[in-house]
Amino acid sequence: MATAKIREAVDLARSHEDAFVTRVPLPSDEVIRYVEAESGFHLSADYRYFVQNAGNLVMSKELLYLTADREGRSNLLVVIAEARQAGVPADWLPICEDNSDYYCLLPDGSVQLWSHDGMFEGRWADLSDWVVDSFVRGN
Repeated sequence: MATAKIREAVDLARSHEDAFVTRVPLPSDEVIRYVEAESGFHLSADYRYFVQNAGNLVMSKELLYLTADREGRSNLLVVIAEARQAGVPADWLPICEDNSDYYCLLPDGSVQLWSHDGMFEGRWADLSDWVVDSFVRGN
């Protein structure tokens, strides 16, 4: 079950005046199971809630979207392979890509920015903090 903290962060994102809603469909439970099977990642309850309720929003950043195909530059399954080739650790799940830098959900639930050239740093205690600070506020 998703935490109250991620529910609040998603509510903030959905109500934000700068939110742009894309045509990308929000992923169903079936699509999430498919992505888990194909990627080898278990998607946490908070991440599931986030992508199923705000996965089609673009704000200061564009999220990777979850579909049952491997089409598109922002498709999670495509980007996982690209991130591995770039050097992102295998147990880090990219959730957002920005100019060859990846915001990744780590096994401990924190979010870490992986910068391709080491120029940028960023770490958030959990997905909720990243949603509010980086996705909504653009920090």
